[in-house]
Amino acid sequence: MVWNFRWVGMAVVGLSLGVSGCGKEKSAATPSVEGPVVAHVGDAKITQAELEAKLAEQPAFVRARYDTPEKKKEFLDNLVRFELLVQEARRRGLESDPEVRSMLEKVMVQHLVKAQTEAVDAAVSDADARAYYDAHLSEFVKPERVRVSQLLLKAPKGSPERQKALTQAVKLAAEAQRGGDVLRAFDTAVRAHSQDTATQAQGGDLGFRTREELTVAGGEALAESAWGLKTVGQLTAPIESDAGVHLLMLQARQLGNEQTFEQAKPRILQRLGAERRAKALDTLVEKLRAQTKVEVDEGVLAKVNPEAGVKPAADQAGAQPR
Repeated sequence: MVWNFRWVGMAVVGLSLGVSGCGKEKSAATPSVEGPVVAHVGDAKITQAELEAKLAEQPAFVRARYDTPEKKKEFLDNLVRFELLVQEARRRGLESDPEVRSMLEKVMVQHLVKAQTEAVDAAVSDADARAYYDAHLSEFVKPERVRVSQLLLKAPKGSPERQKALTQAVKLAAEAQRGGDVLRAFDTAVRAHSQDTATQAQGGDLGFRTREELTVAGGEALAESAWGLKTVGQLTAPIESDAGVHLLMLQARQLGNEQTFEQAKPRILQRLGAERRAKALDTLVEKLRAQTKVEVDEGVLAKVNPEAGVKPAADQAGAQPR
């Protein structure tokens, strides 16, 4: 059956206002509210408190429209229309319709999940957040890092090779900067002349390093020179270390980021709350699995066709609202 959705939309305009049925068969989620009755709809009744509750659900700018007797009557009429349709749906047995029952089950599960996790939200304390911050400090405090490429000419200190290496490094730096593309020229020079076998094939790329990491890897002079580079493609002067003579070229720089505990706390509380809610739900499901016999027929499962329930495009087109 194809519904005339334009007519239904007019008839159940109360749905757009967030109203729900207020008949005599109240659900557990929407218990009856006692008080003066503002309208009777068959055997059902709409109380003043229910009407006020529905109005309270609306945004302030919507509520402001219903400050006159005429507008209140209009809002009440929406509730009456909705209740009339609810009662007719029940008379037609739609409560047993598979699609209706499926929607009801989804709502029930949503309420169950909310109830199961509500108590967890208040359980995350500042102490919990502080413990998380301290345990994951590297996530919130990140030092500045630079990415440099290195050309290394090995030459022991005090040896004749050291001076030759210095001279060659000056020459290679000048050649790399002579053309317009320093990045490519330096990459070519590294592959042709660098004696650092660990990085030569990668064009001397050392990856992103902190100042401390560069100091450990090549000494204070090398770290100091790397930190002095300001623009991508800039080269250092030749740097001497115990290993030999280095040339460094800046590829990129990452600024440091330091979040204090107070700055990070809202995000941590949100994260811990989400984790604990998920854990609370998992615990409930595990408990229910232990209490309930669950059997899966692998043979039938293997025959399941994911496309079997998909309606043909022509059928879907015919079901569009008119």
